[in-house]
Amino acid sequence: MELTWKPKAWLAAVLGLVTQAFAFLYINRPKLFIFYFLATLLLSIVDLKMHSGAAQGEWYSQLRLPLILVIICPIHAFILARRYDTTQVRAWFASWWATLSCFIVVMFISASFRTFFYEPFSIPSASMSPSLNVGQQILVSKWGYGNYRFLGHQILRTQASKKPERGDIIVFQHPQSPEVDFVKRVIALPGERIVYRNKTITIKPVCKAKRSPCSKPVRFTKERLADLTVQQFVLHSYQESLEDNRYTVLEDPNRAELLEHYFSQTGRVSGEWLVPKGHYFVMGDNRDNSLDSRYWGFVPQANITGKTVYTW
Repeated sequence: MELTWKPKAWLAAVLGLVTQAFAFLYINRPKLFIFYFLATLLLSIVDLKMHSGAAQGEWYSQLRLPLILVIICPIHAFILARRYDTTQVRAWFASWWATLSCFIVVMFISASFRTFFYEPFSIPSASMSPSLNVGQQILVSKWGYGNYRFLGHQILRTQASKKPERGDIIVFQHPQSPEVDFVKRVIALPGERIVYRNKTITIKPVCKAKRSPCSKPVRFTKERLADLTVQQFVLHSYQESLEDNRYTVLEDPNRAELLEHYFSQTGRVSGEWLVPKGHYFVMGDNRDNSLDSRYWGFVPQANITGKTVYTW
């Protein structure tokens, strides 16, 4: 390798402005690259958490922590390039084209991972409280559901190899506004009949074989828990369960069912629905503060982005 090579200070500053941490590969400082790369990840996580829970008008609501490195990296890279020791051995990545190549490869891997495997989402409302509260983050597993998007742009659609199960918390594109992502819990599966009356769910499972006896309707059981206060409202909480699914739901004792606003299905009375093939019936855990399948209908399989696997 060359022993007398010296990086151009102006180019180091430009790379620092555009690629931040990767500029330090160009000036032959891999340890600083690792330091700034990890700093970028840490600041991005803190920034995401800070803004997801920021109240409107807070002083930090317009602050973007990763932008700090957009200022620091070009200046630091420029200074180090000016003071570069030409006696050190030049590594393979210490060139503008190698630095840009590394940056492009990492960005491509990151984008592909987010598009096809896992993507974080923020919870903007209390419709899934107490399971998911405003400001929390969720990690969604996307592989196998066939609906692959990146930052709102459709990249690929394939035949789904995975299907959500009852009780799963899923992210999906709203059937009437596909540009909006919703987070709800799967309550009823394709072919099932669901009745929601007196704030209680009854499910009639689909008959799996024509000659076998059909299962009788089963009602979700509810066990009263301690009251919770959400956004200054005192709500009743229950542990709702069916089969192996158990989770906590909230109900407002002062709010009646809005039967006149329920989604109307031909041949069905209000509060009763038959889930079509390839669709799902979803609801929010904060039952009286959730716009869900009761009001706008069913979620097509093709609209499902993935299943929530981790929250923080």
